Amino acid sequence: KGGFDKSVCCANFFDVVEFAKLMVNALESIPSDQSYTVVGFGDDAMLASGIRISSERALEVLGNLTYSGGLTNHADAFTVCRESGSSRMRKDVILLITDGDPTAPPGSPWDDAVEAAAEAKAEGMSIIPVMIVPEIVTQLNPDTVEYLKEISSDGSMFEASDFSVLGSLQESLLAQVSCQV
Repeated sequence: KGGFDKSVCCANFFDVVEFAKLMVNALESIPSDQSYTVVGFGDDAMLASGIRISSERALEVLGNLTYSGGLTNHADAFTVCRESGSSRMRKDVILLITDGDPTAPPGSPWDDAVEAAAEAKAEGMSIIPVMIVPEIVTQLNPDTVEYLKEISSDGSMFEASDFSVLGSLQESLLAQVSCQV
């Protein structure tokens, strides 16, 4: 697509996938009945796995994801997560790991994402956003911070200034997720 640097985008994608794998492995330390659903998103979101798969299968699916390019459609990602089925018997958590503001669908992507997140939360799902910020950005746009806090279930969000610090966020995120499970 016009204007993107494939070496940067694909490295970012790889790091996001590796971080997701770290989280799946870390969550296994929590004594609870767990299952996973993997959703990939760009222009559109897609269910990349079956619904409620094992951690082993989730790791396999994550390892086989491919970068699709395109825009950033948080609204569709939330919708696919919500439609994959929430469970009244357990707490469903959406860990949104993104490196960009919502830029799709056409029209009002931010408003659409806020609405889709609200629908997921109304069905009992918790949302924990993680925003990846390129090293060259010295301060995250205040509108982005407000947006991420709005879609979050508890008004908080996590921020990483580069992919090398994702590992250090793992423990903080694990504490947050374990409170939701």
